[in-house]
Amino acid sequence: MLRVKKLAIICGAVLALNTYSLGKSQEIEIPRTAYKDIYKYYVLEEGRQATISSITLRRQSFDTIVYIKAEVNCPSRYIRQVGSSTRSAREIQNNPTQWYQPTIGTVELDIITYLCR
Repeated sequence: MLRVKKLAIICGAVLALNTYSLGKSQEIEIPRTAYKDIYKYYVLEEGRQATISSITLRRQSFDTIVYIKAEVNCPSRYIRQVGSSTRSAREIQNNPTQWYQPTIGTVELDIITYLCR
């Protein structure tokens, strides 16, 4: 009887931890303005130095995952992609593009809106 009670307590604790803390993802989904986009974007890391914000994302669709690193200049609302990888966020090679101002409805503008709030 005592063993059954202990087992029930342990199972309840594991269930509670999985439901309320350990099972929750720390990744934040970027709210999108384009509704027909098949990709979901999740923030893995973000940081800021002066006016430049950096962000590492996971772009996910039903069959592919791509890790992307970008930099955003919040005052000017310009963005550039630093690099990407299909393997992991740690394997992103630095190959920055030119700074540009994104158009309305693109994921880049959604990233700027999220970072520069």
